[in-house]
Amino acid sequence: MEKRLYIHGENHDIPIVLSYPDDDLHQHPAVLLLHGFMAWKEGDGYMFGIAADQLAKNGYVSARLDFCSMGENRYSRRNYGMKVLLKEAECAFEYLRNDPAVDPERIGIMGHSLGGRVTFLSSKLPSKCLISLNGAINVDSDLPMQYDHEFMDKNGYVLVETSDGRTELLFQKFYDDLKECVSSDIYSYKNPILVCVGKNDPTLDPNVSYNFVKNCGMDNVELLEIDEANHTFNAKTGDYTKLNELYEAVLVWLEKNLK
Repeated sequence: MEKRLYIHGENHDIPIVLSYPDDDLHQHPAVLLLHGFMAWKEGDGYMFGIAADQLAKNGYVSARLDFCSMGENRYSRRNYGMKVLLKEAECAFEYLRNDPAVDPERIGIMGHSLGGRVTFLSSKLPSKCLISLNGAINVDSDLPMQYDHEFMDKNGYVLVETSDGRTELLFQKFYDDLKECVSSDIYSYKNPILVCVGKNDPTLDPNVSYNFVKNCGMDNVELLEIDEANHTFNAKTGDYTKLNELYEAVLVWLEKNLK
């Protein structure tokens, strides 16, 4: 069963889709799904819609939202930046905690790409586990992104060509927030963390994930590698073989760490 609604954010409404198992248990574990840069809740080859289906079949509630100005979210693109994304993620997390079908002590967060960065920067939320999918998880440092500085200085925005053929605006706030929203809080997180890597990711260097796992010094971190998988685990190609391989392994991990 799915429920589509808008939840109240700090000063705007946030579109969210909740997916529920068919069983009649009173409370279930839940996973908050956070999409990536310039994507939306059904974007990146429907990778989180597919995740929601698989989670529901295995007894989990899930929630996937549209971040600021993406998908059905009508909050202005001028506000698109990590500070707003973090607040939206917190809002959705709190909504899940108050859903009667959800066990508030068993909520995990799973983020893809920039959503993985939001996931790690949300480590102070009372989550039971964190999962990064090709995430920009070097959260204790800036995440440099190339853009036309001269064009930005002249016009106050730049144009971004997305991998699915869209042309989008980005304002200076996005890049400023990346510099400001850095934190070492993740290194104090005590619950399980799963870092998932598509080994053939051409978009975000897999070494970002590998270096975190290698250097974090934490015994609660596990690495999951998927061979021959790109940034969306090939979801945008329409071949879901690698995405399904990923989710099968994630479900095994969740069975141990969230249920």
